[in-house]
Amino acid sequence: MLESTAAIIKVRLLKADDFDALVQLDSKLRGGENRREYWEKKFAIFRLRHPNLSLVATLNEILVGYAMGNISGWEFGVSAGIGWVELIGTDPEYRRHHVASELIEELLHQFRTLKVESVYTLFTAANEEMRKFFFSMGFREGQLIHCEISL
Repeated sequence: MLESTAAIIKVRLLKADDFDALVQLDSKLRGGENRREYWEKKFAIFRLRHPNLSLVATLNEILVGYAMGNISGWEFGVSAGIGWVELIGTDPEYRRHHVASELIEELLHQFRTLKVESVYTLFTAANEEMRKFFFSMGFREGQLIHCEISL
């Protein structure tokens, strides 16, 4: 099921060969900021923890999106076995082509395979685009309360 239902967008597991393309896409999403060191750490962590929860979307073999998840528990007082959508990104040129929804559908499939019953994610309250997207995928506001303090 790792190939998407879209005719040209394919969703597959992250591979070592994807590193440079992932860094390049992230830079594009962040207005040119290069976070190679950040991705070196993230890449290693995600590929070791649950390799089947690190996905990329390609169009004609070009990386156009990514989604990465994790399974945790007991942190923040929640039970064990909670899935997290930790990172998601889509090339702006391919938004509205169902890239993100294909990635999330496959990520949820992988969580189900691992017997995860609840999946969480976080985004800023002001990010209405993310709210609409995740709500369209079936997510709803949960019971966790986010607190912060400025220092």
